[in-house]
Amino acid sequence: MDSFKTSLEGCFKDFFSIVTTPDGNWTVKGFIDVYKNIYTISLDTKVVSKIIELMIFPVIVKFARDNDYEMILTSHQNHYPDISFVSKKTKEKIALDLKSTYRINSEKVNGMTLGAFTGYFRNRKSNKNITFPYSEYSKHYVLGVLYTKTDMHNAEQKLTAEDIKLTNAQRDALADFFASPSDQTFAGLVTVLRLSDKKKIARIRKLIDSCFIDEKKKFNIDQLQSILSVVRDFDFFLQEKWKIAIDRPGSGNTKNIGSTTSIRELKNGTALFTRYKNGKELFDNFWMNYLTKDMAKAIDLDESHYSNLKTFFEYKGKKQ
Repeated sequence: MDSFKTSLEGCFKDFFSIVTTPDGNWTVKGFIDVYKNIYTISLDTKVVSKIIELMIFPVIVKFARDNDYEMILTSHQNHYPDISFVSKKTKEKIALDLKSTYRINSEKVNGMTLGAFTGYFRNRKSNKNITFPYSEYSKHYVLGVLYTKTDMHNAEQKLTAEDIKLTNAQRDALADFFASPSDQTFAGLVTVLRLSDKKKIARIRKLIDSCFIDEKKKFNIDQLQSILSVVRDFDFFLQEKWKIAIDRPGSGNTKNIGSTTSIRELKNGTALFTRYKNGKELFDNFWMNYLTKDMAKAIDLDESHYSNLKTFFEYKGKKQ
């Protein structure tokens, strides 16, 4: 039994019932100034993530105290991991990274990055950009928080009232419109919704537009209960990093390991590498030798040795 995982999960058993209202809304409504003006929170995922981390922090402090761990925070924002736990009895070190992401639909979330696959990940005796050398940690965990954007939730509820029950592809198109509202993205939504009646299209546009949260609006303390929370319906997972990793880098050109976007795989720890014998060793081998196109060019290769797990096995077969 993994006592660290079991104990930490237990600490979060009732956490989200405290930070959400009975109808699932976030209890955080905004920022307040000394004049008791409340400013709504931006839907920027970095802002939401930081506030979630601040709310989680007291729970983790209590966990460390109750389970006799020394808790060491990262000294720099971009260093790994967010928190290092050191057992006061055995001196065992455990890494914990805090992540949060939003649901795209009932089955999928926006992807996360799971730390670098270069630097300290490859040179596991290195102290650069990491609290302790990577090899000194017995396990590497990710504590992830999942949430739903309120604008998406409300729009889907209103569309359901119009007898429009969204498929996952239609939810994706709706999310695209909220992320980048324009006539073009709305036209894409209309297409996947298969709407043709001009009056109904205009009504749907007005209905969806009413679900946007005005981030510029200011409230006073007496209006607190009427302020719309920007996110809702929290859930969490705690898994070892290799159990939720995939065989592609994370977003952009960053040299970071990508995560599964499947909610089921995140919750159960059953992503790609868990499907193979010695999955943890396969995960390490794959990512310690992975090259981006730029990395391949830097060592005078025409292309990377492999780009996914399939081509990795082919490459290893050729080498053998």
